[in-house]
Amino acid sequence: YIIGIPDDAIAAFSETLPLKNKLVVHTSGSVSMEALSKRNRKGVFYPLQTFSKNREVNFNTIPICIEAKEEADLELLTNLGNSLSEKVVEIDSDERSKLHLAAVFVNNFVNHLYAIGDDILGNNELSFDLLHPLIEETASKVKTLSPSEVQTGPARRGDQKTIEKHLHLLKEGPESELYQQLTESLMKKFDR
Repeated sequence: YIIGIPDDAIAAFSETLPLKNKLVVHTSGSVSMEALSKRNRKGVFYPLQTFSKNREVNFNTIPICIEAKEEADLELLTNLGNSLSEKVVEIDSDERSKLHLAAVFVNNFVNHLYAIGDDILGNNELSFDLLHPLIEETASKVKTLSPSEVQTGPARRGDQKTIEKHLHLLKEGPESELYQQLTESLMKKFDR
């Protein structure tokens, strides 16, 4: 039985299932396997991907992270995962929570930064399409090199003039604060 519901509802919902000694798994990256009811065997079947309505994804390339206590259950989840994806990985709840945290940074936060960039361009009657090649090249580079190796930009170079110009363009506000925080983080990382 696969539970695919919001994270904060998994524990309570699993307690309401009229099942006993069945394999019940959830699909969350951030919820421990232990949150599931003790009346059943527990597991996790976590596809590491972002899903949106009306957008198909290629499951064949999506890592499926699995966890179960019993070897037979782990084998069943492995077989199910292999029927959908070329990459099935056994990861425990602690590792999965850290993987989910990293996923939030590289997906949710990056997408928020895309939205800010889209707003900046839209407010200046420029198209977000202009950034597509840059986005694609950056994503492509981190497939073969580490993110630190491919880091570029004014903060990486310690280019204070450009940083000040950007802050002037942003004026006061949450985007300016975010720009400053990210700039400081990058400068610290690269000793600038």
